[in-house]
Amino acid sequence: MTTTQAGSRPARLLNIASWLVAIAFAVALSWLGELLIRDMAFLPHGGPPDAQQFVDHTAVDPLDAQLAALQKERDGVDDQRSAANKRLDRAQQAYADAKDAFERWVDTRNATGNSAQDAAVLQRTRTLDTQLADITRQQAAIHTLEDQRNAIDARMVPVAAKLNTESQAANDRFDAAARHYALVVFAWRLCLTLPPLLIAAWLVVRHRKSRYWPFVYGFALFALAGFFFELVPYLPSFGGYVRAVVAIALTVFAGVTMLRTFARYVERKRAELEQSQHERARHMSYDKAVTAYTKHLCPSCDKPWTPGDTPVSFCVHCGLQLFVPCGCGARNFAFFPFCSQCGTAVALQSPSSDT
Repeated sequence: MTTTQAGSRPARLLNIASWLVAIAFAVALSWLGELLIRDMAFLPHGGPPDAQQFVDHTAVDPLDAQLAALQKERDGVDDQRSAANKRLDRAQQAYADAKDAFERWVDTRNATGNSAQDAAVLQRTRTLDTQLADITRQQAAIHTLEDQRNAIDARMVPVAAKLNTESQAANDRFDAAARHYALVVFAWRLCLTLPPLLIAAWLVVRHRKSRYWPFVYGFALFALAGFFFELVPYLPSFGGYVRAVVAIALTVFAGVTMLRTFARYVERKRAELEQSQHERARHMSYDKAVTAYTKHLCPSCDKPWTPGDTPVSFCVHCGLQLFVPCGCGARNFAFFPFCSQCGTAVALQSPSSDT
């Protein structure tokens, strides 16, 4: 087992810088992908469909003109009725005022008993009758205008129904075109995001430990971001069934991958523990051993080397030698290359029988 610079300060700084490079590389690729996605949205037939493209103007325009004419005629009748209502209000107010004055005048005449004013009584009565007749005419005019308005409304109903039918047909055509456009855009997005995702998976599997691993992980971050932010939100819905099926498939895939990974880990550990102490120690990674030491774990079986705080020399779970004595009397971790007290090389002691 050879030592490395993994735990040194320069190595930690290099690791941080490498991750910064990976993130910057992912951001730059995402920027380029965003530009491609933005321009790609207008590839199918020059862009998304417009609702006005699917309106049958040869049928809709005459109906719109007819409905507008009827509406204008209806507005005119409404204006006339509003003016008639105002005249009726004034006539009713004038009649009420005249009637009130007449009643007070009659009370005064009865109190004085002056019969010479009978002609005036008749004249005032005729005036009231004239005003009442004017009120009746105004009411009749209003009723006539209301009948005209109802007739116009009756003429507008079939025109509006035809217009709604044409509008619904145009909306249906627009919805079909929008669904087709969404499928085409999704296909383009799939063509742009799926290959990078597959390439990223291959790179991570084959080259994640290479010298240029920051670019491998940067490309993987870019591919994942493109998949989840540029493809998944644009999945065709079809009532939510497609997205539900995709969510189920992703969950099953993640679960199966996790279980298979854990099964491989268990099998690898089982095969490792079947080797002798010397073989396990010889193939042990220095970085892994140091990390396990800081966590008080056995670097071979990944379990705590002792259930309590009692000093041990061997792992109580797999029997791997963990600590060895030095000639100076110090007790050292078996995978440290040098003694912490005298600086001499630490050598594993060969047990009487390998396990």
